[in-house]
Amino acid sequence: AVDRSGSMDDDIVNVQNNFDSFVATMASLDADYQVAATVEDNGCINGSDLYIDDSFSASDAQNAITTMIKLGGVYGSNTERAFMLLESCLSETGSGGCNEGLVREEATLNLVGVSDEPEQSVSNFATYISLFQSLKANPDDLLMHAIGGDYPSGCGSAQAYTGFYEATVATGGLFLSICATDWGSHLEALAEGSTADLTSFELTDYPVPDTIEVRVDGVRTTVGWIYDGSINAIDFETDYVPEGGSTIEIEYALYGDCDQ
Repeated sequence: AVDRSGSMDDDIVNVQNNFDSFVATMASLDADYQVAATVEDNGCINGSDLYIDDSFSASDAQNAITTMIKLGGVYGSNTERAFMLLESCLSETGSGGCNEGLVREEATLNLVGVSDEPEQSVSNFATYISLFQSLKANPDDLLMHAIGGDYPSGCGSAQAYTGFYEATVATGGLFLSICATDWGSHLEALAEGSTADLTSFELTDYPVPDTIEVRVDGVRTTVGWIYDGSINAIDFETDYVPEGGSTIEIEYALYGDCDQ
C-alpha cells in the first residue's frame, strides 16, 4: 500500500527504480511469489497485470510496478491510510472481485505500508491485524512490514510512521526507514523478510537428541535433517527442504529435573 500524496514523489520513484533488487532477491531465493501495489480507494490494482511473479523479467516487473503505483494519478481519500487501502484491496480477492487470485490460500500474506506520514486509518492497528489474520487459516501466516518515518520521532521531513510501526512489531515484520538512501537494500530486505524459511525449525524445548522424530506431511523421515544444538533447531539439508505448504511435526522427549 503506497501513499501517493505530493510529498511522496521522490520516495515512490525510489521504489520504482529499485524494484529490480526485489525481483533479483526473490529469484536468488527461488521464491514462488505474487506481489502487487495498491493505491486506489476501490482496492483494484492498476494496469493489466494483477500481480508480478517469478515469470517476470526485472525490466517487466519494474514497468508493472510503475503502472500499479501510477505516480501522478489522482489519489483518493485513503492515500495516507494504508490499512484501509489494504482492506479494500483484499476485499476484492474473492470470486468475482477485481483482484481475484491475488491471495493464495497456502501462501504467507505479507502486507507492506509505504508512507512519510503517520497511519491515519479510522480504526487502530490491532483491529486491522485481526481482520487480516482472519484471511489465513493460521494467524502466524500474516506479516506486516513498513517503510516509513523512524519511530518514535520521524526523520528528515518524514513523520514517524505510528500505527504501522506497531503492526510490524505485533506481527514480527520489518520496519525500514524511508529516509535511507539505499532503497535497493530496503527492497532486498523486504524480499528476504517475505519469504518463509523452510530450512530450519527452532524447537520450543530442549530435547533428548536421540528421541527426536521428524514427520513431513505425516510421513516420518530419518534422512535429510540434523539437530543443531547450538541454536536448538532442526536443519534440513538442501535436497530435503520441505515444499511450501508442508506440515512439519517434530516430536521428542525432554530431560527430567534432577535434584542437586
